[in-house]
Amino acid sequence: AELTTLITTEVDRIAALIDRMQDFTDTRPLQLAPENIYPLLDHARRVALAGFGRHVVIEERFDPSLPPVQIDRDATLQVVLNLLKNASEAVRDQADARITLATAYRHGMAIAPGPGKPRRPLPIEICVIDNGPGPPADIAEHLFDPFISGKPEGQGLGLALVDKLVRDMG
Repeated sequence: AELTTLITTEVDRIAALIDRMQDFTDTRPLQLAPENIYPLLDHARRVALAGFGRHVVIEERFDPSLPPVQIDRDATLQVVLNLLKNASEAVRDQADARITLATAYRHGMAIAPGPGKPRRPLPIEICVIDNGPGPPADIAEHLFDPFISGKPEGQGLGLALVDKLVRDMG
């Protein structure tokens, strides 16, 4: 029953995301709203463990004091799922395959959303950390570029979509 619910929820979410992201030039603004990040991260973890990450231990290391975060829920879920998928592929041949999904509050952290735009506070950090070998040196600086992949079967779109969605959220 839980797997059926996960699948149904994911199909609906992916259909909406495909409508929005048919290409990387979509400039419509995302719908940002304050969200409790923990249910979203738990959902992403359960989806991963039910499918592409079933061979991996996913540890949670969450900061319990995080406030609600201004995000687009579907876009953020896609970001976390893409990062978890990438991490699970990086450790798939390891006997001790492990991913850590972590959150932290970083006082004083800020980002500049683009050239000439003012820096704004961004104290919430979400990390997906794996114990894999890391990317090949020749592509390490280009991991978030479209069509760059260190995997023979890779299309190089997962991390490019992560980059686009994160930028779209500011």
